[in-house]
Amino acid sequence: MASPDESEFKPPRFSRKRQLSYQSFSSNDSSEDRSVRKKSHHRADSMSRWTTKTLDEYGISYKNDPISIEEFTGVINSRAHQVCKKNLPNFLSTLKMLCKRGLVFSLDVPEKETLKTLDNFSATTQRVRTILKEFDTFSNDVLKKEDEYFGKGLLNKSLFFAWSHNVRSFLSYYKKFLDIMNSSVTESWLAKPVREAHLQELFMVFTKIFFLEPELGDKEVKRLIIGSKVVSCIPDIRFTCLNPLQRSVLLMLTEVKKAEPSRENKAFEQRKTRHSSGSSSESDQSYGNYIHKILDINVLGQHGGELLSELRSSAFAPTMVLGCICMGTEIIFTYLEMSGTHLDKIVYEGKCDSESSVIRYTKPLNYLLEEDRNKCLDLLFLLGFIQTSGYEELYPNNE
Repeated sequence: MASPDESEFKPPRFSRKRQLSYQSFSSNDSSEDRSVRKKSHHRADSMSRWTTKTLDEYGISYKNDPISIEEFTGVINSRAHQVCKKNLPNFLSTLKMLCKRGLVFSLDVPEKETLKTLDNFSATTQRVRTILKEFDTFSNDVLKKEDEYFGKGLLNKSLFFAWSHNVRSFLSYYKKFLDIMNSSVTESWLAKPVREAHLQELFMVFTKIFFLEPELGDKEVKRLIIGSKVVSCIPDIRFTCLNPLQRSVLLMLTEVKKAEPSRENKAFEQRKTRHSSGSSSESDQSYGNYIHKILDINVLGQHGGELLSELRSSAFAPTMVLGCICMGTEIIFTYLEMSGTHLDKIVYEGKCDSESSVIRYTKPLNYLLEEDRNKCLDLLFLLGFIQTSGYEELYPNNE
């Protein structure tokens, strides 16, 4: 039986987002929300249809150049106390050091052409087994010197056991992913929706190394009233603060397939180049030229819309929301800063002529590669600390 054409498959998340109706509004909707809903169409507009042109209509654009991961981490660290009142523990430095000493490996990217043969699959799988054995040896060596590494606190030891377990879980899932692809390689090298689902799960398992707790975005539909319209979205993954009194969104993620920029992107670039040649003002340099070379206008529009929709429920509300774009095993961290005045104009007037806000972002970092992964350690451990209220939600009785 012939294999189906991979191009016939579409990620389920996109079709899911286009089938949203007003019937799934929560019971907490205000009377104003309900009145707008009655006046609108029977179905909510989906942000999956947004492009950068849509963002531009609301005064939102991507910054011209990416910021470093260090600068990005510094911005989040400066606002951490807004969400978590606890101070970062000294043991966090130990965990970062253990990551650099214990995770001394780079893994093959599952989408690389070199993995699409049985011999290469076998070699990579065997290498993962070796890495697992070496990590077990490393963990046992640490335990032999537990007083040196953990001190007398029970929490430090608990965190180490959870960390080492999560590292093993990540490596084991990566191996499972390879085994699944290996069994499918003679047919169609894993149909696109299945491959993307496993890549999504791989990222979720990876984040648990840093005590982050991901959840699938379809647990809650987000809706935003813009003038007389209602738009809806479902990010692929959310990281929500575990404190039941907060339940605010720490980080939301859009998963995409990396692709060449569209013709419309290239035309956009040419227009911006011509426009910039006549002016050197800051506003002329704030249209995301770097990121437009990586992602198409639809992905950027959708992600920007999702950031906007999560702004009021963000852990850093009311002026900032964090996001992440995942392309296979590469991640781009993002954040949108917006004044209350700007948001009000979008919500109540349905347009924005006088306000502007920018989305800042990092360069793509591949978490399977040791060098890139090490650059993310500070940020990911910080986010895990914030999400779990200083680990209190994980270990409430440990001191």
